[in-house]
Amino acid sequence: MNNLRQLFFSMNRSLLVALSFMVLILLGAVLLMLPFASAKGQTLSFLDALFTSTSACCVTGLVVVDTGTYFSAFGKTVLIVLIQIGGLGIMTVTTLFSLSLKSHINMKQRLLITEALNQRDPAGVLRMVIDIFKFTFFIEFVIGTALALYFYEEMGSSAFYFGYWHAVSAFCNAGFDLLGDYASFAAYRSDYFINFCLMALIFFGGIGFTVIGDVYRNRRWKKFSLHTKIVLSVNALLIAGGAALFYLLEQGNQATIGSLPLYEQIMASFFQAVTVRTAGFNTVDMAALTNGALLLMVLLMFVGASSTSTGGGIKTTTFTVLLLSTFALLRDKKEVVIFGRRIDDGNINKSHSIFVLSALWLALSFFALLVADGGRNPFQYILFEVFSAFGTVGLGIGITPQWGAFGKIILIITMFIGRVGILTFSMSFFNKKFDRVRYPAENILIG
Repeated sequence: MNNLRQLFFSMNRSLLVALSFMVLILLGAVLLMLPFASAKGQTLSFLDALFTSTSACCVTGLVVVDTGTYFSAFGKTVLIVLIQIGGLGIMTVTTLFSLSLKSHINMKQRLLITEALNQRDPAGVLRMVIDIFKFTFFIEFVIGTALALYFYEEMGSSAFYFGYWHAVSAFCNAGFDLLGDYASFAAYRSDYFINFCLMALIFFGGIGFTVIGDVYRNRRWKKFSLHTKIVLSVNALLIAGGAALFYLLEQGNQATIGSLPLYEQIMASFFQAVTVRTAGFNTVDMAALTNGALLLMVLLMFVGASSTSTGGGIKTTTFTVLLLSTFALLRDKKEVVIFGRRIDDGNINKSHSIFVLSALWLALSFFALLVADGGRNPFQYILFEVFSAFGTVGLGIGITPQWGAFGKIILIITMFIGRVGILTFSMSFFNKKFDRVRYPAENILIG
């Protein structure tokens, strides 16, 4: 017991965060393999169960079996519990459980929570955990109740399960649905209420708990932190710009939005711009999109959601710092400034590292899937699949169930990296060491 305790305390925090997700994924896979987890009493293969559990825990939404028709009520409940825990983070959930039992949270645990929430200072992290749960369950309960009441006439009492289930899935940006036949919410593309509820859930889940708390406490733009200002500004630009570009690219496509009335075209465009950032629901046929729209969605998936959110991608703040630092270099500026504040050099270096590591993994996994595919599917479909997994988006073009064992394993690892974070995943293999020697500098030719 003492040896296990010593091993636990000797592990770096990044590795412990990664291991916590691994344990949750394996537990979920075992539960999904049980015969009564399927509607027909079938036993899901271990690899398919592992894929589904990873997709749920990493709030992705890629599926190899149809969620709405394959799983029983037990299986669907297991999935939504995995989605909720995976969206909030297992460290966050276990911390709240410990607090509810009035257990002492030591410094090691505080540092783990700080790492899991991508914070820099453990001070106040316990209060943040409590706030996260308050915000999460309030938003899920309010909009889940609204969805339940909306579907009550059609579904009866089962509408409450349906409403709360999808509220959790949408807020956690998971993209799982119970509608069946891999159709997602395409049948509701003209329904203002459903579209608004889902977009609101996805937006709140994607901007991050730090931003929600800041807006709730301060309520004035001038009092917001720099992080909050960047997140809100970039989200507004990406949603508006993404919707406009999607509309322009698809308005002539009769297979997607071209045959719809103007108001439905606009609503569908905004829905795809919101959901593609990391949620995974869709109201149009993804396989019928033009190549231009597919590339647009790939780029938006790569950016993803915001830090301390339930979403993936490189994050909006990383994307912003990358752009600002590049423009500063072009203008020969010594400092990167936005909203009257200077970006710390450490944040700039971290952003560039995240971009490089993400690009390397995406290139490697894309190449691996190309080999695994064997030329069966178009080049752009495989590219879309890789970015959808890495961004924990879960939008699919119908090729996910086709993958063999090797392809599924690549996607499992990619989803895991996308949820844990490429930097956290990479750092889990290394122990932090401080440089004791300072070497002489020498210039090299760049560019």
